[in-house]
Amino acid sequence: MRVDKLQSAQLLVVLPGTRTSFRRRVIDALRELVPGSGAFCFFGKEDGRAYGDATRLVDGATKSVKGDGIKLSAAFGFDPKSVVAAPRRAYLATELWPETERAKLKYFADYSIPDGFSHALLLFLHEGGVLFGLAGLERRAGEGEFTEDDKRELEGVAPFIVAGARSQLQYDELSREGAALRALGRVSGIIYVVDRDKKRVVWAADRERGVDWEEDVERLEDQLVDAVETSLAARARGDALPTPPRLPTGSVVAVARIDDDPVFGGARCAVVRVEAPQRPAAIEGLSKREREIARLLVAGYSGVNVAAISGLSENTVRTYVRRLYAKLGVNNRADLVRKLVSPEPSAGPASQIAPPPDSSLVEGDDTLD
Repeated sequence: MRVDKLQSAQLLVVLPGTRTSFRRRVIDALRELVPGSGAFCFFGKEDGRAYGDATRLVDGATKSVKGDGIKLSAAFGFDPKSVVAAPRRAYLATELWPETERAKLKYFADYSIPDGFSHALLLFLHEGGVLFGLAGLERRAGEGEFTEDDKRELEGVAPFIVAGARSQLQYDELSREGAALRALGRVSGIIYVVDRDKKRVVWAADRERGVDWEEDVERLEDQLVDAVETSLAARARGDALPTPPRLPTGSVVAVARIDDDPVFGGARCAVVRVEAPQRPAAIEGLSKREREIARLLVAGYSGVNVAAISGLSENTVRTYVRRLYAKLGVNNRADLVRKLVSPEPSAGPASQIAPPPDSSLVEGDDTLD
């Protein structure tokens, strides 16, 4: 009988489905093996987001968990590094906290105690040093305490839940990237999806280097939300922004609405593409002094001013200019500007930039006047 229950529980968590259905299937798998009037599943690799990505069941009815801005580790009082370093996954609550301490933790204080639960059995979903979430069962005093046998039952199904979690995360990423691609038509740079009502980032991706949630999202979240609203408001007015909103990591180059998409729970969202400032490839082969002079020339300074600003003689500046032209394969300052700051030729007429105010440093003109 136990083998049949274990196989049934295993099948529940490896079936494909939505993120919400996965959390519910994890709960059903746990309750298939061990009875409990209460159950919960928090899912996600980001500690600061997993507590809000939750399903909780009490006496067969789903109840909400409010967790915006709350870390899963803080709500349950555990150290993520210690948890993922341990070979085991299942714990009796009494192994982790004294009763008086557990009663003070946010999850238990806000939900377990008000619903009359006295006992808990927890399953940390981790593998390879990565924590995918936390699931568990709860009982009231009259239902009896959880046992070592109950703990072993959950350990038996844990590898399958973790495998299901990995698959679910991959499926989620593909679904969310697909939604972003449909909205933007292109996925490059860092992509963020902002929930406009909750004013928070709900997803982010960077194909080239991945995303560090704390560094790339949390520290920029307020600025991203503001950039989205600024861009959408300007579009609604028919304004053309003179420059795109800027962030410490780059510029917002595209914003598009994503409303009522089930991938993001039907929320009122916007997808944002941020690209880091790119140094023109042509400038990479120049020396530090050559780059300095090139920037002054591109900015429109006269030859005399270039010499004064850089602290060099006019003859020395002439020498640097000749080197610049030779290295970059250009003949005059207008070509230099096109080479360093204009779009690629395929961009069409927009790449034709008029010469800067001073044109003394052109081929055959070394007077610097």
